[in-house]
Amino acid sequence: ITAKCSLETASAREADCFTTVSEITASEAKNFLGRTPDLITPNGLDMESIPDLADDRAPALESRTQLLAAAGRFLRRDFPAETRIMLISGRYEFSNKGIDLFLSALGRLNGEMEPNQTILAYLFVLSGYTDLIPSLKSDAARPDPVNPPIATHRLHNEASDPILQTCDRLGLKNLPQNRVQVIYIPAYLNGHDGLVNMSYYEALSGCDLGIFPSYYEPWGYTPLESAAHAVPTITTDQAGFGLWAQKSAGECNGIILLKRIGQEWSAVADNLHAVFHDFLGKKEEDLQSMRAAARAIASRANWKDFFQNYQKAYGRALAAAEARAEKLTAEDLRTEMKYTFAGMVSVSPHFRTFTAVANLPEKISRLRELAYNLWWIWNPGARALFSSLDPNVWAVMGNNPVRMLENVSPERLLEASENASYMNLYTQIFKQFEDYIEDRAPAPQVGPMNGLKWSSPVAYFSTEYGLHECLPIYSGGLGTLSGDHLKTASDLNIPLVGVGLLYKNGFFKQIIDKNGAQTDEYPENDFSSMPVQIVQDDRGDAVQISLELPGRTLFANIWEVKVGRVSLYLLDTDVQRNAPQDRRITERLYCAEQRTRIEQEILLGMGGVRLLKKLGIRPRVYHINEGHSAFLVFERIASLMTEEKFSFDEASEFVRGGTVFTTHTPVEAGNEQFSKELIEHYFANFVKRTGISWSQFWELGKKESGEGKSFFMTILALKMAHKSNAVSRLHGQVSRRMWREVWKGFDEADIPISHITNGAHVLSYIAPRMKTLLDTYLGMGWERDINDTERWARVQDIPDTVLWRTRYELRQETIDFLRDYLSHNWMNYGYTKTWQEELFSKLNPVALVIGFSRRFAPYKRADLILSDLDRLDRIINHPTRPVHIIFAGKAHPNDTMGKDLIKKVIGVCKDERFRGKIFFIEGYDIRIARHLVQGVDVWLNNPRRPLEASGTSGEKVVANGVLNLSISDGWWVEGYDGTNGWTIGPVVKGYNKEPENADEEDSQSLYATLENSVIPTFYDREMSGLPEKWIAMIKRSMQTLVPHFNTQRMLLEYYHDLYLPTARREHEL
Repeated sequence: ITAKCSLETASAREADCFTTVSEITASEAKNFLGRTPDLITPNGLDMESIPDLADDRAPALESRTQLLAAAGRFLRRDFPAETRIMLISGRYEFSNKGIDLFLSALGRLNGEMEPNQTILAYLFVLSGYTDLIPSLKSDAARPDPVNPPIATHRLHNEASDPILQTCDRLGLKNLPQNRVQVIYIPAYLNGHDGLVNMSYYEALSGCDLGIFPSYYEPWGYTPLESAAHAVPTITTDQAGFGLWAQKSAGECNGIILLKRIGQEWSAVADNLHAVFHDFLGKKEEDLQSMRAAARAIASRANWKDFFQNYQKAYGRALAAAEARAEKLTAEDLRTEMKYTFAGMVSVSPHFRTFTAVANLPEKISRLRELAYNLWWIWNPGARALFSSLDPNVWAVMGNNPVRMLENVSPERLLEASENASYMNLYTQIFKQFEDYIEDRAPAPQVGPMNGLKWSSPVAYFSTEYGLHECLPIYSGGLGTLSGDHLKTASDLNIPLVGVGLLYKNGFFKQIIDKNGAQTDEYPENDFSSMPVQIVQDDRGDAVQISLELPGRTLFANIWEVKVGRVSLYLLDTDVQRNAPQDRRITERLYCAEQRTRIEQEILLGMGGVRLLKKLGIRPRVYHINEGHSAFLVFERIASLMTEEKFSFDEASEFVRGGTVFTTHTPVEAGNEQFSKELIEHYFANFVKRTGISWSQFWELGKKESGEGKSFFMTILALKMAHKSNAVSRLHGQVSRRMWREVWKGFDEADIPISHITNGAHVLSYIAPRMKTLLDTYLGMGWERDINDTERWARVQDIPDTVLWRTRYELRQETIDFLRDYLSHNWMNYGYTKTWQEELFSKLNPVALVIGFSRRFAPYKRADLILSDLDRLDRIINHPTRPVHIIFAGKAHPNDTMGKDLIKKVIGVCKDERFRGKIFFIEGYDIRIARHLVQGVDVWLNNPRRPLEASGTSGEKVVANGVLNLSISDGWWVEGYDGTNGWTIGPVVKGYNKEPENADEEDSQSLYATLENSVIPTFYDREMSGLPEKWIAMIKRSMQTLVPHFNTQRMLLEYYHDLYLPTARREHEL
């Protein structure tokens, strides 16, 4: 494959003097670039700066001692002083760097060496990793004696890592009986890698042999560096350095030249094995001779000598340029100056980002426009425009149309543009899209706008948004609720703009190891392949905001996500103008480090206000969704005091009049709070600017008086909001009780915290099959007025056979998804091939499937159903009424108890009684949630009362015909009527203190409800062969729950009860 245009070819052709570093590359240049280099300019080293370790061995011996000690700490065993230490290093090019040869030779030696011989092989090979393995973090954590570690760090792709796979295949397992011990360090050796804690050159000098059997190297600095540090070195005749060494020194015992040109891989492996075998027999005086010889050859590759080659090259280039200039002058070709370049004052490079995008055929060129508007998420026809181009690519690209368009073949795009059926769909969908976007009239249910308009909208602030899996800037329920809020505002045409942060690493990627332990990886988001676009000015420069932090200025780029008619703006501090630590502020969602956390929330709140001002948006109402963004009130106060000359009290009253706050957390410890030291560090300037006292400032966020008390973001938001609400009726009671100290002297019922129960954006979670069914029996357009209870009564008209067949098909899709997941991940969990076959054989397509997927926090009690395994065994393995349970969910990286719950669940999955019956799916995200809420039969929710503020996952399942089995908490307190699902434990209508033995009582109630009601109702068949009682309950659930527990009803309540009164108050002020 050759490039159509090549900068390298052009450079070689136009250069006045063309050079290369070795004869190998010179031959390559002649054949590929069409020009023979004028000079060879070999690479060198500054040998004067490298001590001669052949002469003075003391530093090298000290390094050697450290390498042996590090290996002893890593493997928890002592290494004899005569151990031979070998190393290989460089980029992770497994075959090109000869790592495969190195390990192959070691594998053969491992079975041949004498009992008194030991090889310690270090691989200093950079790879992606998260952190040190537990046994290196703490001496208390012992390595697994059956499977000792090889890598010092947790690798990103441990299960498929070539080094680890090859070591396992060759028997290099670091067992005590192995004569060859392998240590793989994927981190930079900068003195802080966690094991050897030396620089690379220090570690190199302590080795006995450096092995660099590359298949191709233009030069090869690593073998030169090895020889320079007096380490006997193996290189090849396909490395520039190897050929140079052979030519300049001939045969030499310090540089061993491995022949690879014209050799089969097996022959090269045999030769390397022979070299190793010979090396093991060397005595110390032989080694010393080899070290001296290696150093002597390296001394010839000194820049002091090699730089003369460059001087010759510069001379040739100058001579050629002068000759050309004389010719040009003689021909009088430069009669006028065509172009000028003023140059730059700065010597720093000026970087601009760019993205290469695929050209789309003209007929379907608007696909990219649609890809960047998330309207396609809740419109199946729009998704079909992308998925039908290539279903396999669509799946591999994570249902991401932006990536899809860059990876689908040009031939397939052209074929689609010529396909009549595809073009009919394209025309139809873009007509719908245009009509939707251009219609700016509010939905009939909204009514008069009363001052709210797109130039002065509601500004909705949230720290996370869960819109789709292809935009991973969310962690869970709060994020998906925020995303649904924006989608519904778009559908209802309510003027609203979202504000948040764009996280480079998002929350985290969950990896489960074979022991059931959760590890946390933070892969970087590639914004160029996500449906998000940087906001630019007329000159094409990124629009930025700036924010003053103590001792420095913070800059942030603004990005836009189009969500139908609504825009979501996100701030990102990974910009070059920022200091390195500031570029990491928007790196991770819910960072545990408090200083970064407060900087994130200052950026979200105060920076978010500046973002809107920068874009010319003047919100009428500011909605603080959870307390993370409450600092926005300080920015607004300071701005009013500066620009309008208000007093602090006047500015505070004005800000309060235009602010709405929603609290989501039912326990005080879960509400964001910061220490006195942090608050005073970051807000001393605000106190000084506004002229208020510290006591006035603390009054805004303190729950109680006294030194050292924390500053609560929730209290700040409650005190500075015109209207505040909880997210369910029960949560409203809990919140009024929890924050009664803020309103001392008020009766609990009079505390101004109302409630608006959360809902779900039904179209984002409903299965296409079920939507088609509802379109048929409820009538087209049912989603536009989803709160219409009379229309939802029509679900009773759906024939039982049709509804049951649809439910069966959805269950099959989820079972197929589970089967596909297991086929790709069974090895990660330590399952044998026999186990895998057992798992697949036990997957029953007609079994009752229970789903439990949510954050693994202790209060959510994922293990409640596991409290009596013998009883669960009888339920799961009933001979005629089988049951499957599917678990999914993440534990916060710092939640040890949550991680232990995951480990417990996976342990039960591996139990012989439950293997192939109970499953855990790792990497929980919106995609996995969508599969589960659509295809399971029962949705299990069993938190401790009253710790579930609302809970929306159970609301997402209802329109798919899934039934809820839940504790009476959150939204289910309002939703359950005795006929539309099941309640675990007592049915409550208000706040009650939980009994001490609630876990025991609830687990007994859960088992009894499953045994006596849920399972019999599912399996009892009438003469028709259908579970008519189950189907009747599905219809009753859909009829009573969907019209009430959706985000259209929720947002209309926000609009009429919070937004409009607040907008009127703001207008009055």
